[in-house]
Amino acid sequence: MKPDDSIRRQELLSSAARLFRDVGYPRATVRDIAKAVGIQSGSIFYYFKTKEDILVDVMEAAMQTFVGAAQHALREASTPETKLRELFVGHLKALHGSSDETAVVLSEWRNLSAKSRRKIVKLRDQVDSMWDEALRDASAAGLVRGDLRLLRLAMLGSLNWSLQWYAPKGGLSIEELADRFLEFFLTPAKARG
Repeated sequence: MKPDDSIRRQELLSSAARLFRDVGYPRATVRDIAKAVGIQSGSIFYYFKTKEDILVDVMEAAMQTFVGAAQHALREASTPETKLRELFVGHLKALHGSSDETAVVLSEWRNLSAKSRRKIVKLRDQVDSMWDEALRDASAAGLVRGDLRLLRLAMLGSLNWSLQWYAPKGGLSIEELADRFLEFFLTPAKARG
């Protein structure tokens, strides 16, 4: 692929993500995606074999962002509490940094074939395992308690839903939002002993 091809491919992915978010994957056509970047609809197939390949690439890019955020959090933080905080901050930054892609990864699972879903689930499982590691450490430190799998699902569900209502101009920074969320989930200090 020539350098210009790489740029065009990225334009197609960005336009597709926006369309998939706005109208949903089933309603977004190859023609709509091509029109958004100013090419003929048949030209898309130079870059992608199928429309589903576009969806998979959009979702994979979003999941890689979540993987990178979790890896960074676990590498940079030194205590169980700071690991959780950095996971929250990193996840929120990933979520709100490229919201078209992340909105698609959160809403279009049902439109993936079984083979494509397995590819994306591998990345999701990688993110989940990093969260599980941090939650085990936090549990051992008395910061959280209960069913850790359910706790992870509640945490990620809460963070992901912020895509529907959070606006940076609303008064809270990503870091402040992460701290507020974390307050909901941490065992109060007086109950840790």
